[in-house]
Amino acid sequence: MIVPATPPVPEEALAYLRAKGYRLAWHYDEVWREEHTKAFMVAKAMTQDLLIDIRHGVDKALAQGKTFARFKAELEPMLAKRGWLGRALMPDGSVVELGTPRRLKLIYDTNLRTSRATGQWARITRNKAVLPYLRYGLGPSKEHRHQHTLWEGLILPVDHPFWDTHMPPNGFGCRCRVRQLTREEVERRGGPSDAPKVTQTEWTNKRTGETMMVTEGLDPGWDYNPGKARLAGVEKQAKEKDKAFTKAVGTPDKPAPPIKPVVPSALSTLKNITGEAIGRILEQVPGAEKRLAKVAEFTQAKDIKTLIIKQAEMGSRNRAASRIREQVLDYLDEDQRRYGHNNYTITNPSRTGGFTASVFNHVVVKGNSKVKLSDNKAKQVAEELKAAVKLAVDTRESGDAPGLWTIAAKVSPEAELVATWVHELGHQVHYWAGAERAEKVAKRFLSRYSQSGISRRDYYEYHAEHFCAWLFDRDSFAKFDPGAARYFDELIEKAIRGQERKRHD
Repeated sequence: MIVPATPPVPEEALAYLRAKGYRLAWHYDEVWREEHTKAFMVAKAMTQDLLIDIRHGVDKALAQGKTFARFKAELEPMLAKRGWLGRALMPDGSVVELGTPRRLKLIYDTNLRTSRATGQWARITRNKAVLPYLRYGLGPSKEHRHQHTLWEGLILPVDHPFWDTHMPPNGFGCRCRVRQLTREEVERRGGPSDAPKVTQTEWTNKRTGETMMVTEGLDPGWDYNPGKARLAGVEKQAKEKDKAFTKAVGTPDKPAPPIKPVVPSALSTLKNITGEAIGRILEQVPGAEKRLAKVAEFTQAKDIKTLIIKQAEMGSRNRAASRIREQVLDYLDEDQRRYGHNNYTITNPSRTGGFTASVFNHVVVKGNSKVKLSDNKAKQVAEELKAAVKLAVDTRESGDAPGLWTIAAKVSPEAELVATWVHELGHQVHYWAGAERAEKVAKRFLSRYSQSGISRRDYYEYHAEHFCAWLFDRDSFAKFDPGAARYFDELIEKAIRGQERKRHD
């Protein structure tokens, strides 16, 4: 069973959600097109307190990368207290859906996808000088709207008016997406496409009887670009238009900024291992708070994703690998699809605990059904990780050569799995910091694995292993090699500021 993963939501997307006012409405189409960019609404949520509860739940889920199952489990008790769960009988005898699972899923997906689209448009705008084109692509849905299939592969400039109305998502449940391309990529594909004709058609609101013009092929009311609307200043207009509402119902308390998770998101094929559990263990490593905050800043800034999969799923020729292909590719960034199953498969998976690459924006960790990352053992596992560094230092200082193969060689399977995630993340930190060899620094080694490539001037494992030591117990690491400890202090800062991943070979 695959544990659903929620891709992390960038800061621009959260800012979009949090900048909205509130709007009471009985039906979705009472808030039309760009008005959704300035007002948070949930159809049939007709009281301020109820709307605030739902918005806070959505905000928390998006900010912390929560799965729909967890969002639903946390929100349902509050909705039940307010009498907004299940179905309700109206005075006219009709039955309407309030907080049913289907509607909660719709609320979750709609806010997730429109918020991410807004954040994506902000990045598209920033990068259009070097990535001036967008390519329309279909998502992994089982069935696609016919009109959307006609736009598959369409390539147009970022500034083309087509994207004013057709920036995905283009309707409820739409999972279409765009990918930004360089001029060279477009030339290799044969050049830009001919712009399709955008046709307006009459649509009658069956509930009100009102007839209006909408864009053909898009769900009514979805023919707008939420990111562009926000950048165009709709937020300011929203505040002016919402003055009457604010005056009538007051301003809700702003929720405290959520703690940024160390593991922004993860796709796991094991129910017993999740990215959230890895994060909770790391958050309890004694004395690591400031370093963890830096790591979280890095993983959030670079949108680092995590795959936790079984050994059988890591073999490229295994059927198990084929079965998870679409789920994995849907979860990863759009530009990772080009690597197909290579994103998560490797030769001889029995001999590795995890891997990553300089072209990836994710790390892969091999899971085990016998390993369970439970909250009641989190503190114990966290203390193991810190103790492992001291053991490695003590073992190293008792002899001329490193005594342990890896820093985590003597820990429990639970601690080893968490250490593997940190090890692979250490590679990503190294890539984003410029992938320097650091030959002047790398003179002492806490594990045999950390010096395994030095003879070939390969310093990747040195960085990954000692990144673990720096994070788990900097004090012990600094006593062993003070220069290296200072080097890793600077390395994480460079990685946070880094603009691209690099290799040193």
